[in-house]
Amino acid sequence: MEPLQDWRSPHFEDDLSRLDRGGVSFEFLRRNRKYRQDYADAMTRPAADGIASAEATRRFVRRWGLAFPCRPRCPR
Repeated sequence: MEPLQDWRSPHFEDDLSRLDRGGVSFEFLRRNRKYRQDYADAMTRPAADGIASAEATRRFVRRWGLAFPCRPRCPR
C-alpha cells in the first residue's frame, strides 16, 4: 500500500479531483486504521495460519465490501 499523502498538502485537492468514484473510495478506505491493519493481517496471515492466499483475500474482500469488476479481457 502506498504511503498516505497529507490531506493538507496543496497537491492533495488536485490529485483527489482527478479520481473516479472507486479511487475516492480507496482513498477513504486506506486512511481507515482498521482497514490498514486488516490489510496487513490478510497479507501475512496465510503463511502463518495455513489459510490459502485466495481464501484470505476472499475474506478480506467480503469484510470490507470490496468489488473488483472483471475487465473486458478477463477470463470467464
